[in-house]
Amino acid sequence: MSAYSPGSEPRRLPECSEARGELLRVLILEGFAVAMFSWGAISLPGEMEPKLTALVGHEIAVLRLDGRYHIREADDA
Repeated sequence: MSAYSPGSEPRRLPECSEARGELLRVLILEGFAVAMFSWGAISLPGEMEPKLTALVGHEIAVLRLDGRYHIREADDA
């Protein structure tokens, strides 16, 4: 599907992992929020879409810890 990075299916973030980069776009696909970055896309619970949408264009970090996702702005300037 060409709605996200070519050749890259959205992936679930493994436990104790972080995804970081400029959030380029957010889509809802099959009930999941898909966060798109220049390096690829991750699939997150659909209820996270409003928070993610508010952060489009910002450097963010998404951490999965104890089965929960934590999102923060990560501008280091």
